[in-house]
Amino acid sequence: MKRQPQVTEQTRAHLMQAFWELYLEKPIDKITVREITDRAGYNRATFYLHYRDVYDLFEQLEDSILMQIRQLVNDRLLGEETLDFSNHMGFIVQLAERFNRFMPRLLAGDPSFAERLKAIITPLLDRFIIPADELTDDERDILRNFYASGLLSAITTWMPRRDRMPIDEFIALIMQAVAPHQAERA
Repeated sequence: MKRQPQVTEQTRAHLMQAFWELYLEKPIDKITVREITDRAGYNRATFYLHYRDVYDLFEQLEDSILMQIRQLVNDRLLGEETLDFSNHMGFIVQLAERFNRFMPRLLAGDPSFAERLKAIITPLLDRFIIPADELTDDERDILRNFYASGLLSAITTWMPRRDRMPIDEFIALIMQAVAPHQAERA
């Protein structure tokens, strides 16, 4: 019997939401399939129709988030002549709001997530921030890691604040610090 795509997506969304709620409360190794299914209102068999285990669900969630960020970087930001976040502010705000509760936890709790995210933003740094001609490969690599780590740390600090500055101000602040000549044009 074929499952209906809408029902399947809704079921997956409920299971993912239940997982996120638990993941914000405790480490992944303490989360059980039973807890996820009880919270989502499904049985264990339904969970196993979609995921091998809790780690598979977690990996699929991370992959989904990273795919959306990669799409923003590759399809929108890298296609520009200059790094102009203002042209894509709506999409950036939408992503930030969607991942608001989860990004700091992912960055703090999973080093591989942070490394994969850095790999996605590295082309932006290489194209718009780090001078191509003036540095050796080692120097570029050091600066690339400096900028990427700093950016992720800033995001992790900014996102959970209740009274945080609006995202457009946050982006302007980061751009002013990272590439003052780019921020003036934005």
